[in-house]
Amino acid sequence: MKYLMIIVVISLIVACETPTVRREDFAAKHPDWDPQMVEVIRAGMIAKGMTKEQVRAAWGEPCNTCQGTRKWEWGESWEYRTQVVFFNTEGLVIRWGPK
Repeated sequence: MKYLMIIVVISLIVACETPTVRREDFAAKHPDWDPQMVEVIRAGMIAKGMTKEQVRAAWGEPCNTCQGTRKWEWGESWEYRTQVVFFNTEGLVIRWGPK
């Protein structure tokens, strides 16, 4: 039982995703992304024109404890802890701002 617990703990530690690891993983999976956009993602920032996947790479999934995502006729919004990101109908960032 003791060894099983050690294996579980080690697995959890190894599997933990940090923002830096997430960003690098996304960048490695998408060599087609513009190099300047990749640098923005690596800095943990977002920019107008980013895709939803690029926003996920930079900031992670929208906040589960917030209202999450909403779809409107003009597009969609994602809520994060302190920010809301707005996407147009093509799924590209058009703006973001504080909640």
